[in-house]
Amino acid sequence: MIQKILKLSAVLVFSISLNSTLLSQEMECKVLIPELDTVYVGKCKNGLAHGKGKAYGTDSYEGKFKKGLPHGFGIYTWANGDKYEGNFYNGKMHGKGTFMGKINGKDSVYIGIWDQGVLHHKVLPQKYHIFASRNVHRYTFTKTGSENRLLFAFLQNGTTNSYISNLQIICDSGTSFKLGDKYGIENILYPVTCKVTYQTPNALRTAWYDVNFEFTINEPGEWTINLFN
Repeated sequence: MIQKILKLSAVLVFSISLNSTLLSQEMECKVLIPELDTVYVGKCKNGLAHGKGKAYGTDSYEGKFKKGLPHGFGIYTWANGDKYEGNFYNGKMHGKGTFMGKINGKDSVYIGIWDQGVLHHKVLPQKYHIFASRNVHRYTFTKTGSENRLLFAFLQNGTTNSYISNLQIICDSGTSFKLGDKYGIENILYPVTCKVTYQTPNALRTAWYDVNFEFTINEPGEWTINLFN
């Protein structure tokens, strides 16, 4: 019985010692950028952030590290709210990435190739991108003006589709309005992502379908979106 107690005590002492060692190693894991060195949670190697992790200070970063520095894909957010999402090399923006923030006091989005922290050249984003298109026979996107708004027209058999029901247009910015037989979203902040859902009969009025249409528009202006069923 005494031997069992001694063995159990030895296991407990070893466990406490091991946990203390691991905690010490975790506390000693450093990030080599002063603006990120307040708190680090993630993988370590030789006392430095190495692998996937999160670091916080006046700035914040989430992504891959190597030898204490952002290295690989990650998201860096500065104290003023500016953000970079893309690739890093030895702590600097390097490779393809997107910068979102204020440049000369104006909200800006730069998509491009970076070289050691400097924008090497910009990559023009697609004007628009379709994520989902269910039960939409055809669609068109036409830029019709400079005002930041969207106009939606629903068409069938060469004319306005007046049979749609349960229409929902949800965008991540803007306010809704109606203009004649068109539905609209105004005061858009670009890029804008929208989801359009509704129900409509087919052209012969013999069956009803659920429609789902999702997209992003990157280029500012007034856009008319025609959805054909």
